Amino acid sequence: MVKCPKCGSETPETVKTWNFPLHGTENAPRLMGLFECKNCGARFRATVVKNERESEKGTVSIKNMVERIREIKGELMQTLKNLREKIKTLETERANLLIEIEKLKKAAESKISALESEVNMLREEVKSLRELLGYTEEEK
Repeated sequence: MVKCPKCGSETPETVKTWNFPLHGTENAPRLMGLFECKNCGARFRATVVKNERESEKGTVSIKNMVERIREIKGELMQTLKNLREKIKTLETERANLLIEIEKLKKAAESKISALESEVNMLREEVKSLRELLGYTEEEK
């Protein structure tokens, strides 16, 4: 049985597993896997050594194949659910960013307008000061 290293729960959900032989013994294959705790949500890796009876159960049988297909289906459904949640989150974030971009564009346009009017006002002031001091355009 695999235990969660974070909370000690003994009912983790299998995310992915793979088999490989234990070094030095051909009779006891190891099952390595990636698990997610149903209790606290922690993800972790674990190794389980199968005994001979479990290894014999692993031989090809319709019942085992059906069970494995169900496990795979469950894993795929969970992956699909996670992907849909991520897509929804990303679409929401995208919409919020587009709104923020529009607000920033409007702020930039108003700042440009204010700067243009300030520049025009300064030009008028320069022109009036030149007239007041008697400068002509030729003296530039």
